[in-house]
Amino acid sequence: MAQIAEIASARASAPTLLQRIVLARGWTRRAIAFCAGAAGALALAPFDFISAMFVPLTVAVWLIDGAAGGEDSPRFALAPIRSAAGAGWWLGFGYFVAGLWWMGAAMLVEADQFAWALPLAVFGLPAVLAVFPAAGFALARLLWSPGDARVFALAAGLGAAEWLRGHLFTGFPWNDFGMALASSGPMAQTASLVGLHGLDIIAIVIFAAPATLVD
Repeated sequence: MAQIAEIASARASAPTLLQRIVLARGWTRRAIAFCAGAAGALALAPFDFISAMFVPLTVAVWLIDGAAGGEDSPRFALAPIRSAAGAGWWLGFGYFVAGLWWMGAAMLVEADQFAWALPLAVFGLPAVLAVFPAAGFALARLLWSPGDARVFALAAGLGAAEWLRGHLFTGFPWNDFGMALASSGPMAQTASLVGLHGLDIIAIVIFAAPATLVD
């Protein structure tokens, strides 16, 4: 009985998945963000596994929760904003690498001339595009508040970043987070009312909401 009690006590004191993500630092935090972002690409064509988008956006809330400095730090403190932006970059990098890797195939059509550009297509473009989620996470951290309001802060920050990605430098609105809803007939029709970027905000709120259920 004593051994059973010790095992139960150890399990009770073991960190939960939420705690592991919030408290992660260094390369562990970066790896979590990258893998979560990559998982989100499964929500897009050709897989259309919509539920996969719960992974990056739920984890996004927890990563911003764990931004250096915590909730008690001043709203405009540099450390938590920079920490949130870093997590956003890694999550975006994973998302775009997993979702846009196929663009590298174009470099193999005349491989003798363009194969050298394959890493730029597969990793370089995602690295640049990841700047937008990084900015979105940073803005979300500026708006961050405890409780359910975090989801709307993320939707505002990341939604603004997606809008910028679709317009700056002629725009590159491929693989917007709202595209996860494109294979859902009723939700896809919502785009006729709110547009793609309105659908982005709806998707972010829906897929980030589970983060508030396990606080």
